[in-house]
Amino acid sequence: NESEKAVIEQVEADVTKFGEMGIRSMGVAKMDLKDGKNEWKMMGLLTFLDPPRPDTKQTIIDANKFGVNVKMITGDHLLIAKQTASVLSMGDKIFGSENLPMLDPETKQKPANLGKTYGNLCLAADGFAQVFPEHKFLIVETLRELGYSVGMTGDGVNDAPALKRADVGIAVAGSTDAARAAAAIILTEEGLSTII
Repeated sequence: NESEKAVIEQVEADVTKFGEMGIRSMGVAKMDLKDGKNEWKMMGLLTFLDPPRPDTKQTIIDANKFGVNVKMITGDHLLIAKQTASVLSMGDKIFGSENLPMLDPETKQKPANLGKTYGNLCLAADGFAQVFPEHKFLIVETLRELGYSVGMTGDGVNDAPALKRADVGIAVAGSTDAARAAAAIILTEEGLSTII
């Protein structure tokens, strides 16, 4: 119906507007059980602001001075990732995950010729958004196949495979047990400046 289409269009416009400002959105809906219906009714949006830590931009600048190429790999929406990269002066080549490799669905093996097939993409990118844990792992593996030493920071279960595969996996303060177990280094205080 027309009113549902209007709500969908408005929600999508609002989510896009918030995303461009670096604000995460989460829809709130309730089940409409009237007249035997089993449909969700949109109630509104909750917004969340999760800005980078104050020391992050300087840490990235320092890393670049020492020849460390920093890339952002996040599960966040592409719009949020682009805004974050802009705030941190990380570059504007932030891509979605649609062109990234995936593990074979049956064998769970990495694709053949990973570095050759995906190396240019991984090198050209300043970051990737809307990724799954296996994307993180395969980005790390692609860069390693190209001969790079790879450091990876993370805090969640979703980061553990990539932390383990990286040459230097670093679990940040407040990480899950899985991230800490997979990492070579565990930070006990907030911030990344200690690793540079």
